[in-house]
Amino acid sequence: MFRNILFDWSGTLCDDLSLTLQATNYVISQYGLPALDRAAFRAEFQLPYPAYYSWKTPGVPIQELEDHYRRILNSPEAVPVTVLPHAREFLDYCKAVRIRCFILSSMDSAAFARQARELGLYDYFEGIHTGILDKESHIHTLLKQHGLRATDTAFIGDMQHDMKAAHEAGVCAIGVLTGYNNAAQLHEAEPDVVVPHLGMLQQLMQRNAGLFLPHGTLTLHSLSFECRLGVTEEERSTPQPVRADVTIELPVSFSETHDDISRSIDYDSLSRALIALAQAEPTCLLEVLAQKLADCCVSRGAASANVTLHKFVLPTTASVSATAWAGSTCLA
Repeated sequence: MFRNILFDWSGTLCDDLSLTLQATNYVISQYGLPALDRAAFRAEFQLPYPAYYSWKTPGVPIQELEDHYRRILNSPEAVPVTVLPHAREFLDYCKAVRIRCFILSSMDSAAFARQARELGLYDYFEGIHTGILDKESHIHTLLKQHGLRATDTAFIGDMQHDMKAAHEAGVCAIGVLTGYNNAAQLHEAEPDVVVPHLGMLQQLMQRNAGLFLPHGTLTLHSLSFECRLGVTEEERSTPQPVRADVTIELPVSFSETHDDISRSIDYDSLSRALIALAQAEPTCLLEVLAQKLADCCVSRGAASANVTLHKFVLPTTASVSATAWAGSTCLA
């Protein structure tokens, strides 16, 4: 049972991605750079933000960039910030079951306070740590300051650096897909759990009287194969390349396998089974195939599975992806 939860702010509890994109495009326009669309911004943006802007606008002082950025934040034309779906309900649930809640965010402290009060979320948090650019270092300070044990604590965030901070402190790393990083990006940081939104996390916690830590996960990175896939008959007539990222939760802890493959999952056998299933018959929709593969993982002994499939059909994108979950806890 988690007794404490640390929350990131942007992309985890509030939806400010459109505002951030608007402000970023204004900043880079001051230096003659072309505007980014939402997909391009999500693909390249990383925290801490000074490193991102130093890469994007080399040689420009960070204070100058922040002045441009705040000009948009404080303007009447700023895109409104909203509470993400399920976030308020999840905070109400935490309050009802007496889970202590904290904020750990790189968001400017004044901007956070204004947004949190306007959205009616400020009073949910026992401790607020904002303006934190190095979360991996500060998370230790937060735990010590509030007397939190790592084994009783989870950190929920939407970006890779949130997962890295959680791992650094030994707390459970929970990724949500409502913010700045997509599933593939989050998986690179090896979260303990991934959920599509906080509503799903609440369901898991209520079902299990508190979310339990996963026993252990195995991941097949970039499993590559060809299969007949596509909406039109013409597209399905020729096999096309597909790449899969597959994460499965074991039914027992690593220590409980006793170094015996029969108590774990043979990932070589699993990979062959997934490829065979994908190639067995044509599939119209990428998301349907992803769900079939996730269900296959569970049928072969995984406690839960997360499958992200990539297909390479649009000349304007690196790939098109779909993510599916299966299993009793839908962990990733």
